[in-house]
Amino acid sequence: MGCGMGVIKYLLFIFNFIFVLCGLAILVLGVLVHLGDKNYYNANFQEITGNVTFPAITLIVLGTIIFIIAFFGCCGAIRESHCMVITFASLLLTILIIQVAVAIYAFVVLKDTEDIKFKEVYGKIFNKYSDSTEDKHFVDFIQQEFECCGINEPGDYSRILKIPIPGSCCHKNADNETCGQSEAYKKGCAGELQDLFKYVCAGLGGAALGIAAIELVGIIFALCLANSIKNAERRGYSV
Repeated sequence: MGCGMGVIKYLLFIFNFIFVLCGLAILVLGVLVHLGDKNYYNANFQEITGNVTFPAITLIVLGTIIFIIAFFGCCGAIRESHCMVITFASLLLTILIIQVAVAIYAFVVLKDTEDIKFKEVYGKIFNKYSDSTEDKHFVDFIQQEFECCGINEPGDYSRILKIPIPGSCCHKNADNETCGQSEAYKKGCAGELQDLFKYVCAGLGGAALGIAAIELVGIIFALCLANSIKNAERRGYSV
């Protein structure tokens, strides 16, 4: 094995350390998107943005098995095991293909975001504000976190529900205070939820593609090292 292949051997080992960090990043991102805050991901929020579930769970699975792949890569590089290096490259290629598929799915969903009826779905929840404690808490939480009010505007409370604007629309107590029309947030919450959904999909797709690019470099290094090891074995010597 030449000096160049020796460098690739240690680069592959270093790469696997980076690969472990990437695996953690994938796992954390998937968990945050899938679980998030319990207030975000209740039944109402899942009804609005349920399409995030598939890519999020996929990223969690990828992040979990990343350690197994990194094990084969590290051990194969240090021990100069042709079998382990090839196994590492094969597993990494499989993960890369899955991640690209996840990225494509996320961007397709992002492209079709306009077709998701955010206003209609959120409107159904909003209409039950006075009748359901769960829906009331959900709407209040969304309004406080995103600093928005109503479906499209604060006037939705008087126009649709025939009630005063709740305190959650202007940094007041949602249970026993109200807001004036002038002090309420001007943005509607349906639009804010749609923007959040776009951000999540773009984040999932971008992370999957970015890490896939790093993995592609690892596959190239692994195949070069495996070929060098195989040639050395054929010549009857090892480094």
